Amino acid sequence: MFRVILIVLLVTFSTAINGKFVPTHSAVLDEDNYYLYWLYTKETITFEVQAKTTGYVGFGISPNGGMANSDIVIGWVKDGQKYFKDRFATGKSTPVVDTSQDWTLVTASDNGTWTSLRFTRKLKTCDTKQDIDITESTARVIWSYHTADPASETGTLPQHTKRGTKSLQLLSYGAGLLKTPTIPDDAIYFDILQPNVSVPSDDTTYYCAGFKIPEYSQKHHVIKMEPVIQKGHETLVHHILVYACYKPVNDSLHGFHGVCQNKNMPKEFNCISTMFAWAIGGGAFYFPEHTGYPLGAEDSPKFLIIETHFDNPNKRSDYVDASGFRLTLTTKLRQYDAAILANGHAVTHGEIIPPGVANFKTVGICPSQCTSQAMASQPQGVKVFAALLHSHLLGRKIHVRHIRNGTELPLISFDNEYDFNYQEGRMLEKEVTLLPGDEIRTECVTDSTSRTSLTLGGESTNDEMCISVLMLYPPINLTDCSSSVIPQNVVDIAGPNMDISEEQTTKLNVLHVLGPAQFAGQTLYQLFNSSVNWKDDVTVRRFETLLATRPRYVSCNVFGKIDYKVPMFMPSNITKPLPVENNDLCNATTPGTTPQPSGGSTFMAQSIAYIFMTVFLVLFR
Repeated sequence: MFRVILIVLLVTFSTAINGKFVPTHSAVLDEDNYYLYWLYTKETITFEVQAKTTGYVGFGISPNGGMANSDIVIGWVKDGQKYFKDRFATGKSTPVVDTSQDWTLVTASDNGTWTSLRFTRKLKTCDTKQDIDITESTARVIWSYHTADPASETGTLPQHTKRGTKSLQLLSYGAGLLKTPTIPDDAIYFDILQPNVSVPSDDTTYYCAGFKIPEYSQKHHVIKMEPVIQKGHETLVHHILVYACYKPVNDSLHGFHGVCQNKNMPKEFNCISTMFAWAIGGGAFYFPEHTGYPLGAEDSPKFLIIETHFDNPNKRSDYVDASGFRLTLTTKLRQYDAAILANGHAVTHGEIIPPGVANFKTVGICPSQCTSQAMASQPQGVKVFAALLHSHLLGRKIHVRHIRNGTELPLISFDNEYDFNYQEGRMLEKEVTLLPGDEIRTECVTDSTSRTSLTLGGESTNDEMCISVLMLYPPINLTDCSSSVIPQNVVDIAGPNMDISEEQTTKLNVLHVLGPAQFAGQTLYQLFNSSVNWKDDVTVRRFETLLATRPRYVSCNVFGKIDYKVPMFMPSNITKPLPVENNDLCNATTPGTTPQPSGGSTFMAQSIAYIFMTVFLVLFR
């Protein structure tokens, strides 16, 4: 069987080489019916779609997963003739033929069962009216097919037999790769799964379970982590976090489980060191070949807590879940131990998003005062190699900014097309050096036009978050660095001379207004909702500035053992911001040249090496 698989691979790749197409990435768009393969360089991207139909095949990039304003190609083969057009969808109707044909057909075939189209285009076509640029941000891919060929290329096309959408990282250094790292022969597996829990009928539940780590006789490295999502629960399980416990935990708590916030949860479950993170839409994560997460060493964690966010908007009571993680470990240790650092806005009511605003920015800051203490013994710094960006339903863009001594360095990671239902870890093209005293700012742009009242930071799906989880090496004495304004510090948005109660909390529904008299007795939540004109853009932008510039408290924690006492701080001034990217590159270039987008990577050499290895295995096994 092994030989047969390799021979099939060999034939497939041999054909690809003859056609000068060696795909590096793939995605299943419709199981058993529609497959996507692609390869990109710094300037262009080439796709091949294979659909189980003898009719037309459609493929495109959408701004939101729907048809309207989508950049689409449709093609078919009829009586040996190939048909293919670059089109633009104005709505739920036949997409019009684009005035600028920027997608080029390379080849097409129909074998009586499957139709295959291979086509290419520039990442940036400069057709700003009818094309969508392909960048490192999340892309909403749309697909369709029909069982029959159209009567003509110019008339109305019959409505698709089937269609769908899928979010992907098209320009990715990790997600979707056809060639994945080899797992060593000595690999073992450790599953961390919810123990068939009855999911509460609440719309949002955070459920925790504890696991004792096996007593390994020697140090291991975790080299792969992959979600194990129970079939049918793909939308129920929204995200999963695994926390490492470094303090002693009684073995009797192995298998203990319950709602995380329940007062009966053991105090030993208060572990705050994030070990792994996954969110809906993500796949398996492979550590770079020079790093691995350590387990089994004397100073490694001995107990883990899995925290699963169940998103149950229909409040069903019949879910029983056993989802979680599978960890792959090896004794063949790699050069560096890896670690995780969570940054962003503290999950509190200090994150306040006004209603009805299409573009509102929230900011979470990991200040220099924190990194300078945590990394004092590491003047050479650490390397960041991957990031997971996390927001909730209102999130539209996430940027992880990097500031050193007032000078802004290139973004650590970003997504300008954030999709709540697709949160894949992002391997960085180049590792980023983080030095003591550096500042990390996680900024989220939200769209609250669907809301009529304030949205606050919180754990529910309908609340908001703004978090980035960075993977790095070697480990530092820091696992959480998040901050927030205190709501009392921005209350002047509602008027002057506000007197607020002094409870030690950030909860807007607990803090009360003491004066002036006309507001007395209201909670801050009521005050902000009823007494601020959020329809006035000047007011909105002033509030956005207040949240970003007023004094903040910071949570600066180390492995659940150390809490750095960083005092309230004022956000620093960025004296040298990152230069604004020239968005008019198309007009600035001379005819026949293509702007060079940031990122991109050529995997041809890797793919050819893989083919030669395949040949070697076939011939010499």
